[in-house]
Amino acid sequence: MSEEWVHFKIQSSDSSRSTSPASLRNKIRRHETSRAHTIAQELTEKGGQDLVGNLVRAVSETVFAETDSVFRTAYYLAKMNQPFTDHDSLIELQERNGANMGTSLHSRYSSTKIVEHIAKEMQKKIVHSIVTSSSKLSVLIDEATSISHKSAMIVNLKASVDGATPELLFLELVELESQRSKDIEEALLNCLDTAGFTEEWLQNNWVSFVSDGASVMLGKNSGVATRLTARYPTLFTWRCMNHRLELAVSDAVDEVQSTTSKCS
Repeated sequence: MSEEWVHFKIQSSDSSRSTSPASLRNKIRRHETSRAHTIAQELTEKGGQDLVGNLVRAVSETVFAETDSVFRTAYYLAKMNQPFTDHDSLIELQERNGANMGTSLHSRYSSTKIVEHIAKEMQKKIVHSIVTSSSKLSVLIDEATSISHKSAMIVNLKASVDGATPELLFLELVELESQRSKDIEEALLNCLDTAGFTEEWLQNNWVSFVSDGASVMLGKNSGVATRLTARYPTLFTWRCMNHRLELAVSDAVDEVQSTTSKCS
C-alpha cells in the first residue's frame, strides 16, 4: 500500500473548491478497483479465518480416515480367524481398488497390536456394562500350559451384557507363578480387579465359581473354591460339566476295546 493512502495524505492538486471533491472521488474510485486494494481486502478476510487450524483439522481428518481403514482390516482378520500375515496383502488389495490406506501400520506386527488394542477397548465396554447393570457374575477357570511350558489360567465369565441373555465370555489368560491354591486365588482376584470388578461389587454380584475337579481347585481343606467361599460366603461352587463329560468319555473308550479299535 502506498504511504499516501495509509497515512491519509491524499490531496487534490486543484485548489478550486468545485473541482477538488470531484478529483478526490475519482482517486478513491480508482483505488477501489486497484490490485492493491483487492489484495488488502483478501488479507483482511483471511486474517479473520483460522487457516492454520483448518489445515491441521483437514490433515487430521485424512490421517484418521486412513487409520480407520487399517483398523477395520485388522479387525476383519481377527473376526474371521485369518492369519496376521494377510494384513499387508489386504492393504495392497484395497489400495489397488482405490482406497486410501496411508503409509503406516501395514505390517503384521502392527496388525497384532491393533487387535490387542481393540480387544482391550471391547473388554472395557463389556465389563462396564456388566458392572453398571449389576448383572450376576459366574466365573469359570481352567489351567493350561503355554508354549514355553509355563502354567497359565484361562479366565472365562458368564454374565448378561446390556440386559441380554447371559453369555460365556473370555476375559484373560493369566500366567501363574505357581500352581498352589493360594497363588491361583490371588491371580484370579487380581485379574478380576484389573478388569474393573471391585471387591465391593464382587461381594454383591459374584454368584458362582466353576472349575475342573483337581484337588487344588476343589479340595475341601485348602482348594481354590474353599478359599473363595471363605471370602465370599454366598458363592456357589461347581465342578465343570464339560470336564466330567470328557472324563466319562475317556473312561468309556478305555473300557470298550472295540470302540478304541474303531476310533484308531
